[in-house]
Amino acid sequence: MTRLAKMVGTSWRWLVGENGSARQILHHGFLVSAVLIGLFSAVFNYLMELTVPAYSVALAVISLMVMVMWYRSRFHGEFSRMSWLFCTLVTFVMLPGNWVFNHGASGPTLLFYLMAAAYVLGVLPPDRLRRGVIISGLMLMPWILLWGEMANPQLVSSYASTAMRSLDMGVSYTLAFGLLSLVIAGYAKRIREERDLARAYATKLERLSRLDSLTGLYNHRTIHEHAEHHLSGRDISCLLICDLDHFKQINDAHGHPYGDQVLAHFSMHIQTLSREYSGKAGRYGGEEFMILLPGNLAVAREFDRQLRESCEASPLAHGVIRFSTGVSERRHPDTLSSWVQRSDEALYHAKASGRDQLIVDHDISMV
Repeated sequence: MTRLAKMVGTSWRWLVGENGSARQILHHGFLVSAVLIGLFSAVFNYLMELTVPAYSVALAVISLMVMVMWYRSRFHGEFSRMSWLFCTLVTFVMLPGNWVFNHGASGPTLLFYLMAAAYVLGVLPPDRLRRGVIISGLMLMPWILLWGEMANPQLVSSYASTAMRSLDMGVSYTLAFGLLSLVIAGYAKRIREERDLARAYATKLERLSRLDSLTGLYNHRTIHEHAEHHLSGRDISCLLICDLDHFKQINDAHGHPYGDQVLAHFSMHIQTLSREYSGKAGRYGGEEFMILLPGNLAVAREFDRQLRESCEASPLAHGVIRFSTGVSERRHPDTLSSWVQRSDEALYHAKASGRDQLIVDHDISMV
């Protein structure tokens, strides 16, 4: 029994296309169900003599047409076109025909109109004109059919007996219940799909809100948060502030777009090296960058040396990117303000002492 259920589940997933969107899966499932229900109804109506034999033949032919629609949608990527054609066929051909040949208002057609409406609202592509035509048809067609039956009762067939009507309504209810279950499952999958998409967008927005749009490094607020985290720990760490040398002249000589390219290029070097050192890097403002490194001043000096070598190895149009660095090691009484200030003062001395060098805060001496 378990093996049979597994085979049925596998077959169903193949029929509806488990890798498609929720709308596509609902559409394919509804088409497959429409084919099965159409063929079953053709046989059922013929055996029970509920309608004329020609209607059973018409049901079988329409079921084959729907099977072709399923095939085109499932394997040829024609979901939008086939959903529109199927909705048109159901609204203006299949259900009106079912009304006429399956006992009008006394039969189950209104029930199937409701199922069709549930399907259409969840699947039909958001084309205003097409949606308007189909939804208007679903709203107005039953009224037209009711009026036509009232004006000309002889246009619709009648049940041979109350027992036959009860049997037809019972079977139709069961089929409609199956369709409704399928539609609800499709809506549930679509809700989950849209929820997951919303979560993915929220995660992406959260990540983007923490990054500088030009360089891809952490922005000012986020790098400060990481610095606060370093201050709350007990491990040794260093804070480096790097400032590009003569950046204004680069902008003036080559233009601001080129200046942005320089910032992005330098940020790439910082990002790559920071990851190797398990550090955090951010754009502190303008052409200034803040790097947080676990480890002592020797680690910070080695980081600075490798960063300069990396820049030397990949010069730009104006030449090698030169920069000055101020660094300080965290002290236990430090606040964020005092820690940043010591690195900033060291940077100021590096700039005042000729640039293109690293200065440590505790002795304000060139390294």
